[in-house]
Amino acid sequence: MGEDQQCDMCELCDVVVVGGGLSGLCAARRLKERNEKLRVLVLEAKGRVGGRTLTQSLPASNGLDSWDMGGQWVGSSQTHVMDLIQELGLEVYPQFTDGKKVHHTGGVNAKITTYTSSIPSLSPLVLLDFMHFMFRMERLCKSVCVENPMKTPDALQLDSMTLQSYMDKHIWTTQLMEELELCTRSVFGMEPSQLSFLYFLMYSAAAGGVMKLLETTPGSAQEFKVKGGTQQLSERVAEQLGKENVRLGSAVTAIWQNEESVEVKTATSTITCRAIIVTCPPHMAVTQNTRQSLSR
Repeated sequence: MGEDQQCDMCELCDVVVVGGGLSGLCAARRLKERNEKLRVLVLEAKGRVGGRTLTQSLPASNGLDSWDMGGQWVGSSQTHVMDLIQELGLEVYPQFTDGKKVHHTGGVNAKITTYTSSIPSLSPLVLLDFMHFMFRMERLCKSVCVENPMKTPDALQLDSMTLQSYMDKHIWTTQLMEELELCTRSVFGMEPSQLSFLYFLMYSAAAGGVMKLLETTPGSAQEFKVKGGTQQLSERVAEQLGKENVRLGSAVTAIWQNEESVEVKTATSTITCRAIIVTCPPHMAVTQNTRQSLSR
């Protein structure tokens, strides 16, 4: 191996950010705003930025239109992202909710139904179950310390259970169980059995309550959509950082840390840095070989 080739494979920088979604890109931008001399490198495994946001051009009634295939809604209560949208020169528009809504739970062979109200049609028993469960959830949300969830009363107990285990204990009807499982997949991208109950409460409390996560009413999480798609946010922040500081197709395979530095490995390079920020989802982070030296 030639000396020049070996140098190309070994790099030095101040901070490595793992993940080119909006969180990782904004973290890198914030660091550069604090100190423009910092060498910050974003490593993204995919061939694009955006993480769980993906906007594609698909045929529509008047030709091609931009369609969000991943995360797509924002709300006025989400002040940080709304400020970013304005700063980047993007616009939002209200989520259209008039007319019939399509509803499908209970498996592939279950009947597909429609409804026009704010929630699907529920029997009196399921509605009673729903109201009772939501009363308990909203009351728990009010007790959560959003800034430091572990200061929440009974935090260890809440964190030791999953959302599924809490639902199993407090939901009576199969239909409500299926409805909430569907909501969990839509909002969090995972099953209730994979979600810490304390994290769920913290996330809900930060949004203003459980129903705020699911509704399209003013201040709720599904209030607005972004004209042209949400992936634009990541693309424009990446442009601000510069292409040379956002490396696509660079999956991190190992992170080795000691008291003085961090070594980050990809398939083609080894980067030594002073600090690392990992912003990829937990199920992806665990696939990385992480090793940390213990202090004597």
